[in-house]
Amino acid sequence: TECMQELMEQVQIEYLPAEANDNGQSFQPGFQHFALLYIKYLQIYKKLEDCHNQIVHPQKRRDIWRVLRSTIYRILELKQELITFNPRTNSRFIALDEVLTDLKLNPETVEWAVPRYFLDDQEAREEIAEKDSKLDHWLGVFNMPAEPHALLDPKDPFEVGLTVDQAVAIIQKNERGRMGINRADMVCTWRKDSVRKEERQRRQAEKGGDGQDDFQESQVLAATRIAAHWKRKVDRRRFLRMREEEFEFLGMAPLRHDPKAQIIEDMKKHRERRKKMQEDADEVYQKALKEQLEWLQKKKGADIKADLLEERRQWILDCYQRYDKQLKFPAEFDEFYKQFDPDEEEPAADPKGKGKDAKGKDDKAKKGKGGKKDADEEGEPHDAGPRAVVQQFVEHINQYTEKWENRDESNNFDQRHDIELARKNVYPIVETELRQLVDDQMREELANLKLLFDQSKKGKQPKPKKAKASKPKAPKKWCSAVGTITNKADCVPDLIDQGVLKKVKPVHLQDFAGEYHYLGAMLRSHHKFWGEYHFPPPSAQMIRSLLVEHCILPLAQTDIRQKAPENLTARSLLLYGPKGTGKSMLARAIATECGASFFDLSPSVIEGKSTQGGAKGADLLVFKTLTCAQDLAPSVIYIDQVEQVYQAVKKG
Repeated sequence: TECMQELMEQVQIEYLPAEANDNGQSFQPGFQHFALLYIKYLQIYKKLEDCHNQIVHPQKRRDIWRVLRSTIYRILELKQELITFNPRTNSRFIALDEVLTDLKLNPETVEWAVPRYFLDDQEAREEIAEKDSKLDHWLGVFNMPAEPHALLDPKDPFEVGLTVDQAVAIIQKNERGRMGINRADMVCTWRKDSVRKEERQRRQAEKGGDGQDDFQESQVLAATRIAAHWKRKVDRRRFLRMREEEFEFLGMAPLRHDPKAQIIEDMKKHRERRKKMQEDADEVYQKALKEQLEWLQKKKGADIKADLLEERRQWILDCYQRYDKQLKFPAEFDEFYKQFDPDEEEPAADPKGKGKDAKGKDDKAKKGKGGKKDADEEGEPHDAGPRAVVQQFVEHINQYTEKWENRDESNNFDQRHDIELARKNVYPIVETELRQLVDDQMREELANLKLLFDQSKKGKQPKPKKAKASKPKAPKKWCSAVGTITNKADCVPDLIDQGVLKKVKPVHLQDFAGEYHYLGAMLRSHHKFWGEYHFPPPSAQMIRSLLVEHCILPLAQTDIRQKAPENLTARSLLLYGPKGTGKSMLARAIATECGASFFDLSPSVIEGKSTQGGAKGADLLVFKTLTCAQDLAPSVIYIDQVEQVYQAVKKG
């Protein structure tokens, strides 16, 4: 309920620019306006995602899921607006540190959390399990290791290219040096002991004492040595403890006595238990939907069908009597649904309508005379209004409020479904099925009525000549290997055998450690310090946000990819940087968060394997990979050291 109230507040804020323009006030939204909306929607999104993940009630989870999905759409639209109004023109790296400082919020506020339902839904889990079982089967057939691949370079970084003779010579040289050092150390120790013994004997000869004094002195010497060794050991323990405490304070080592460790383990157990409860509740709900569907078809199906038939027959009779009293039937039955469509042409009752048309003509005239700026200014207020997603918020919130605000759930401890709501959800399905049957029946009746009562056709009309159908042109091949694959089922084992399709070690995006850029806005506004075309590098938080918004969300869900702004759905991604900065780790994180198949087309993997098939070997390998990636979607195609594949060619 709290999230719904906050969403309604955001909807009201979204309508402010349109209301200001209607009242004749100037309100031009800019970077600050969209940044505030972006941050607030992210906060609401995290709350909704937690609610969807923790709630057990199956019907509430579905209603929350609809709102959550619309929230994701709106966040992506706002990100596109932020890119447009970014102080650094058309840059995808958005610095929100100044906005967060004004709102007194932590940097974690703008940190994305990947929706957990991407991997927790039943369909997603079954699909991922099927992919893994197929991959494990073929790995066992080819006697290949089943351990996940970490995409690390198997070559030893300390390995140096040496011959056997050179390696033996280096070992002999080091061994001789070690033996000489040990021998010198031994001689030095022997000399020190002999000098100490002579000094002790000299002192005893000077004192003229007996052996008892010598024994007492040796005891004192032994006690001194023991105390020195013990003190050194205690100091070493103390410094080791201080170092561990400092590492724990800096976050470089796990806590030895972490009170949160047990809490985290308990949370994992509760999460598994809650997930099992959600699965059981969904299973019971699906069975209830099937039962209600059968009940409606059996009890209410005849009445619904009779009402639909009566409505359509009455429409045919009205049309028959309405056509200028010529007693004609409608040409097609599909005209029945046109009466429910809104009229496209509205009456010009508003006197401002003519002024708008005239204004549009004036704008066209100005555009030819260099009036582009005025045209752009006239188009801005149109973009200031709320989008279609914002209007969906109102519908979803009203539906949720109507269903659950006044419903008493105090006795529903097990969070089971509501039968009345389940019946309402199933009713449109039954009505749609019966509508299709009734429409087919009415088309036949309308055709029979036309044959019986059509008096205008007295004779046979000549049959129209059939036009010769032109053969469609074959589509242009985008790859020379198109059409060479006869059986797609053989592509998967071939790619597994070649090491292209592999199982990678799972890693999450949160494991890519890095801090927030606290001075990002200031550094980017004073970019002259870095040079005319040089800007400070993005922070790890910016990289994580870009990967979620451009890659993970569109790749994991088809509806997000279709409704998100086109500029935010990345089809390819280039990660560049020195070795060891986490580029391969981010590729694995994208595949893990989406549950995607992983294809490796790195030069080290495909070296010598693209020669199979003659001149088309390389094209055939790429075509097989793209075909399997489409069948096993979502998929990630990874190319390490891509500069070796796409080498620059000097012109001339």
